[in-house]
Amino acid sequence: MASVLLFALKGLLDQVPDVIESAGRARDSWHRFKKPEVPPLADEQEPPAAA
Repeated sequence: MASVLLFALKGLLDQVPDVIESAGRARDSWHRFKKPEVPPLADEQEPPAAA
């Protein structure tokens, strides 16, 4: 009985790193979704300085 419980617990604990990694990727994706990187428009750039 105890060996079955330990085997099940080991299987569960082996999945923890993958769950944490997936949660981190989901968090990063959410942040990118909420604040997309928008490149500046060409009209907003400063004109070149006169030489």
